[in-house]
Formats: sequence, structure tokens, C-alpha cells
Amino acid sequence: MSAFFRRAEEILEIATTGAGALGDTLMVLDRQGGFRMLNPEGWSLPALAAEFGAEAVYKVEHRGSSVRVEGWNGSERCLLQGQNSRQRASGLLGLPVGAQAKMFKLAAPALALA
Repeated sequence: MSAFFRRAEEILEIATTGAGALGDTLMVLDRQGGFRMLNPEGWSLPALAAEFGAEAVYKVEHRGSSVRVEGWNGSERCLLQGQNSRQRASGLLGLPVGAQAKMFKLAAPALALA
């Protein structure tokens, strides 16, 4: 597995184990190995790479209990998705997961008896 994909996995692991307070972010890996973190608003991954002369760029997005990491390095692209560890633990314990519970909650139809 390439360093590009390993980095994406590491970013996903960090983002799903409590660093979710960061929110959505872009990470730019420069050619000297340094990371720069930016607000993702208004950027595409190719534009970000071109602007900073990046070796690779990664976008972290939080969607409910899910976390997505998209990576791009000019010749490769990846998309990884995981679940917040706090949400994952609640699901394993049989406790309701807030976002999922709301998503699947259905109202029972009222029955009219004649």
C-alpha cells in the first residue's frame, strides 16, 4: 500500500477517535513533508494542490456519525469512510445512535376502527 493511502487511513483513524471537534478541514501535505490545515469552504482538491504545490491533499468531512476522508495526489484518488468511535461504541452497546435513530424513526399510522 502506498504512503498516500496509509496517510488517508491515519487521518481517518484520528478523525474517528475523538478529534471530531476539529470539524471539516482540508490538509495539505507539502513537498517537504509539512502539513497545513485549512477551512474547506470554496476549495476543490485539485485547486488546493495547484495553489500550494502540494504533494497530496486530504479533505475530512463529518456527516452525522460518519467521517469521510477524500485524498488526491494528482495521479491517485481515494475516499474512505468510517464512524465516530463514540457513535460506534453506543451502537455496540445497543444504545440508540442519535442521528441514526432520527433517520429511521417512523410514525405509526393511526388506525380507524369502524
